[in-house]
Amino acid sequence: MKRINIAVGVDEKGKIWKGHFGIAPYFLIYDADKNFIEKRLNPYGTAAAGKHNHHDNPKLIIGFLDDCNVFVAKRMGQESQIKLEKNFGIKPVIVSTDNVDEALKNV
Repeated sequence: MKRINIAVGVDEKGKIWKGHFGIAPYFLIYDADKNFIEKRLNPYGTAAAGKHNHHDNPKLIIGFLDDCNVFVAKRMGQESQIKLEKNFGIKPVIVSTDNVDEALKNV
């Protein structure tokens, strides 16, 4: 069974990414108890070479975050949210705050 880990899309300053989840420059990874595990550079995000190339294949982000089953974001398409939950068992959590600690309270 997959571990329950949480991926939070963030910008260079550690604030919740304002754009679409899949192109966040970084992901902060937390365990189910909301303990910080690591910060990952998104190889498909705006901070990496070859940015934005996940749109043709969203499974790239799912594969990159294969140890996570909760995605926290400010923006994510409605259709993507439905597919994540239905097809992949990933719970999308959409937040309005810029603060990661506040966002994690919604998980």
